[in-house]
Amino acid sequence: MFPSVALALPLVLAAATASIGHAFVPPPISCSRHCSLALSDDAWAGEVVSNDPEGRIRGCQLQNVGDSPTDWKISIDGDQADLGKFSEAIYKKITQDAKQQRFQGFRPGTIPPHLAPTYIAFAMDECAREATLEAMAQNNIRPFEDNRKDFAFERISIPPPKKKGKKKKKSKKKKKGKGSEDAAAAAASEAPPQPPVEDVPAWLTFETMKEAIDAGWKPGQSFSFVAKNVKGQQLKDQADVARATPIGDSYRSGSAVDWNAVDV
Repeated sequence: MFPSVALALPLVLAAATASIGHAFVPPPISCSRHCSLALSDDAWAGEVVSNDPEGRIRGCQLQNVGDSPTDWKISIDGDQADLGKFSEAIYKKITQDAKQQRFQGFRPGTIPPHLAPTYIAFAMDECAREATLEAMAQNNIRPFEDNRKDFAFERISIPPPKKKGKKKKKSKKKKKGKGSEDAAAAAASEAPPQPPVEDVPAWLTFETMKEAIDAGWKPGQSFSFVAKNVKGQQLKDQADVARATPIGDSYRSGSAVDWNAVDV
C-alpha cells in the first residue's frame, strides 16, 4: 500500500508552483513515484466517453510513425471523445485532498489561489495520459513498460469560451388597432421564417497544455490532443493484450498514479 496522496501533495505543488510556466518535475516523493488516489463510485463511473454506454473512445485515430511497427501517434478528437467528466473527476479529487491540508497564512479548507494552475495542469495532463492508454488498449496495442511517463502532447484544442448573452430589453406593448390586425393577418398568411443558421465556433488550438490553460480551459471541459512518443506492440487477439490500467481505475479503486509525469 502506498501512503495517502494527502501527505505528499502539498510538497509537490509548492515546488511546482514557483515555476508553473516550465516543465512540472516534482522532487522525489517518499512513496516512490506513485501515490494513491480514489474517488467514490457514485460520483463518476470511470467512462471515457460520457454519452457512450460501452465507454469506448470515439474520434480516435492511430498511425505508425515511419516504418516502425511499435512507434505510434495517437490523435483524440475532443469534440467526439468527451473527456470532460474524467478531467473533472481528477480535479475534484486532488482539490478535496488539498482542502484537508493546512496552508500557512490560509484558513483550514482553503486552497491558496496561486496553486490553482498546478491543479488544473495536473488534471489535463493526467486525463490525456490515461486516455492515450485507453485508446491503445481498445486498439489491441500493448504499451511498453513505463512508456506512459514518456508520452508527449501537442496540438491541444479546446472549446471556445462561451460568450455572455445580452439581456433582452422588454418591449412595451402597443394597443391593437385595425391596422395592426390587418398586418397580423397578412403575416400569418406568409410562409414561416426560416430559423437563422448559427455558426459553430471553431475550437482553439495551441501547441502546449499551458497555452490552452492560459486561454481558459477548465476541468470539466473536453479537449483534443495529439500524443507522440507512444510505443507499443499491436497484437491480433484482444485476449493477448496485457491491458494498461483502464481509464478511471486510478481514481476509483485507489491504484497508483504517476505524479512525476506532468509536463505543461
